[in-house]
Amino acid sequence: MNLIKAELSRLASRRFVQILTALLFVVFAITTAVTVASTHQPTAYEWQQAQEGARQQREYLTTWQSQCLAAQKPETPNEIREQFPQDPNRCYVDVDKIKVEDFLYDALVFRRVIFVLIGFLAAYLALFGFLIGATFIGAEMSSGGLTNLLLWRPQRLRVLGAKLAVLLGAVGVFSVLFTLLYVGTFWTLGQTNGFPGVIEDGFWGRLSLMCLRGIALALIATAISFSIAVIGRHTAASLGVLTAYAVVWEGGARIVMEVLNTRSQDPWFLSSYVIAWMAEKYTYYRGFCADDGFGGGSSCDGVITWPTSLAVFGVILAVLAGGAFLHFRRRDIA
Repeated sequence: MNLIKAELSRLASRRFVQILTALLFVVFAITTAVTVASTHQPTAYEWQQAQEGARQQREYLTTWQSQCLAAQKPETPNEIREQFPQDPNRCYVDVDKIKVEDFLYDALVFRRVIFVLIGFLAAYLALFGFLIGATFIGAEMSSGGLTNLLLWRPQRLRVLGAKLAVLLGAVGVFSVLFTLLYVGTFWTLGQTNGFPGVIEDGFWGRLSLMCLRGIALALIATAISFSIAVIGRHTAASLGVLTAYAVVWEGGARIVMEVLNTRSQDPWFLSSYVIAWMAEKYTYYRGFCADDGFGGGSSCDGVITWPTSLAVFGVILAVLAGGAFLHFRRRDIA
């Protein structure tokens, strides 16, 4: 039997994979039902209120912009100037970006919420891939099933590579199909039980790229959990590393850094790079780093971009996957 077909059959037949897939669809069904129950097509009164809210917001921002530009003049008192940004470029506000639909609070506006929903989808798929990647190889290594497989095909690296390829291919195809179902469902809800919103040029392109980054994140999480399970020779190894990292580092270390008032904490945490990957960039506060001309300092922001996140993920994958294959090649697995 072809090795790829055998591994694909083995993956599909695992009860844990079937249960986890069913749970993912159950969560999606619940989310859809709650959304349907909490949204409706906007009424004429709601449109009137939204138009008034947009008008007031535009007037407020136009007034604020005029005051901000006036505060840049040399004769302006310091107490007034300090209330506005010291950079004149930060005074300009694009009031045309204020849409009436942004003030529809009781209706699903597809354009307004879909990017947030894709963020949740990426988290679901990443966790889905992480759990499947851990159990697919970890259960076989701990039960002795992998040893029996190597008796039939005594080519360690080829067997491990086939398992990883099948795993990533299956998770990738499932993620693409589930993403299409997810976006299509909320688009339909926006058309029939809400409001689709004003679709601007480039909207679908940005949405597609974000969906692709979410799918890539799921594949990265899958490969990481697979590699850790190979090194630890058990599913619990991946789950233990995930739990320890989340509790000890993302939780505990962040609290300690907050207490110590450590600047630039965000670059030390993977969550920052995940956010930057999905949102294209992540801006964080680095403290005061320049003289503002009034005897004080001005805030200085740091930025993590998606290429930086990709580089970080690449290094982690290279170390873990390389270590997994090296470990699998040399160590006794019986």
